[in-house]
Amino acid sequence: MPEYNLTADDARIKLFPEHVSLWADCLELATLAMPEKRPFRALRYGWVVLVVGLLGAVALGNQALVLGFGALILFVPLMVLAIVRLLRPPARADAWFDAHGLHLMRGTKKAPGAVYQYFIPFADITRVATLEQSIDLGRRGHVQYRTYLVESRQFFAGPTSIHISTRGSLEALRSVLERLGRLPAAVHIVVPSTRHYPAPSASELT
Repeated sequence: MPEYNLTADDARIKLFPEHVSLWADCLELATLAMPEKRPFRALRYGWVVLVVGLLGAVALGNQALVLGFGALILFVPLMVLAIVRLLRPPARADAWFDAHGLHLMRGTKKAPGAVYQYFIPFADITRVATLEQSIDLGRRGHVQYRTYLVESRQFFAGPTSIHISTRGSLEALRSVLERLGRLPAAVHIVVPSTRHYPAPSASELT
């Protein structure tokens, strides 16, 4: 995909994404906002070594070693995760429209475009559909998600849609669509009404 260099005069229509992925024929092809891999395997092996050491200390009856290994089991994994997060902060996605097209980025706070930086011009976008979905999380209540489904000719040979999910308000979604409709380069894009999917009731789940 071609890259686009931003200028200070470009007005951004922010989408505030939590998840960005590619879909074709109702099949998810790739996720653009996957979190960075964490050293869970190394932590698991290190934890086994510490547990074995703790059991050995218990067998020997050495209270000092028992306390030492117990403290290591509690604090070493937390220290490793803190150091890894400092050295390799988790990546996050960003997405916005401007006067020219759609921008997708993934990176860290200090280097937002370090992982990817894609630009999709409006000429390649045919349709921007939106949906609102209510998800029942049990005791945590209902969570409202809004999703932009951007259909583009730029990915692969067939129609592929980019799903950009956000927890922004319905008013924010409508504001984005209104601002998008006022852009001269986006007048050809079809923008259907937002589809609403309420959370299933308890009787529907049983």
